[in-house]
Amino acid sequence: MKTENYFVLNINGLKAYVRKDRLSMLAQVDGVIFDCDGVLVDIRDSYNKAIKKTVAYILRALLSIKVPENLVSDEIIFLFRKTGGFNNDWDTVYGILMFILSSLPSNIMKILMQQIQKIDLKQEPFERLSSIKKVAEKELSNNALGNDFFDETIQNLKTFTGSLEASGIVSVDKNLSKKEGSTENYAVFYSLLREFLHPQANVGISVIAMVFEEFFQGSKLFRQTFRTQPHFNLDAGMIENEKLIIKPEVLDELTCLLGKKRLGIASGSRTEPAKYVLRDLVTKFNPDATIFLETTEEAELRLSQSKGVIVNLKKPEPFSLLKAVEGFKEYNCILYVGDSIEDALMVKKALDAGKNFVFAGVYQYSSHANLARDCFLEFGCDMVIPSVNDLPYMIEFVRRGKFCE
Repeated sequence: MKTENYFVLNINGLKAYVRKDRLSMLAQVDGVIFDCDGVLVDIRDSYNKAIKKTVAYILRALLSIKVPENLVSDEIIFLFRKTGGFNNDWDTVYGILMFILSSLPSNIMKILMQQIQKIDLKQEPFERLSSIKKVAEKELSNNALGNDFFDETIQNLKTFTGSLEASGIVSVDKNLSKKEGSTENYAVFYSLLREFLHPQANVGISVIAMVFEEFFQGSKLFRQTFRTQPHFNLDAGMIENEKLIIKPEVLDELTCLLGKKRLGIASGSRTEPAKYVLRDLVTKFNPDATIFLETTEEAELRLSQSKGVIVNLKKPEPFSLLKAVEGFKEYNCILYVGDSIEDALMVKKALDAGKNFVFAGVYQYSSHANLARDCFLEFGCDMVIPSVNDLPYMIEFVRRGKFCE
């Protein structure tokens, strides 16, 4: 959407945008639901680093080579998220790993396939990865991949993200499992690799989930969250790098503007990590309108068991948003504040369900702020603002209706 369709304001040297044709809806906002990561909490030094660490760690184990932790750039991670299908960072790790491993020279791919076939794929993640690491040290130590391979593959990975869609890992498999010129051996290799990684399973089954969460949360919080022992990381996690974006006084201002219990959370974060960073600020949100990932997973499990097929209710599906809004009982219009296109897609689906929602995309704390802002504008978001802390000002401004062409 062209910027001509927006009123543009300057806030502390940064631009905020309000869609002209959505002013009446924005003026009716009487409740706000927030995403957590990237909106309430600055995650630039946590989630991205955990993605990079996880990719490097698993590649080292599978290929018995040195892999730099900065192999994957923030730009590549942004390009995955830009598609609207990779709000879950496990999925981003999966997409990156599968592309790199699918690009291996045929001789190394064959050896890796033979390695996976030798181990028990029903082992727990730590045993599974340890088993293949031992085999790799014997079989692949003399098959080192040079910098040229990684330079070319990472460049190709950037291009590959352009073929991905909001379906996330489904689009990864669609594009990679039937690669042009692939052989029957490649199809077997790809299937084995998926079985080894278990991309859609949880901690305790998925190698990706286990490694990522241990490096992200750290040993103590990981144990508290999942009630299981860590194996890959016994130190502090990347979560320690997170900082609050939201200011307590801003939440107080919003409560004055909207009324008590008119603030909620609909997040893909887990409860323990979110509360670990938010601490006492959690009490400023309506508990009946606060939904974290566990609630979504419980609903998925119930529906999957009753229908006999796997059901996905995670973003961009609107389950968490629609569940959170139930805590407001009555409302005119709810504003959802997110930091990704996946959030915007979720609101669009909620609108299609006949609910009154508007969306504000925040961009200042993105690893690529200008690109994030432009993506929101291109999508046609109702409001695009630098930070969640600008929200009270924006709501008051919209209510006054004193815009100039």
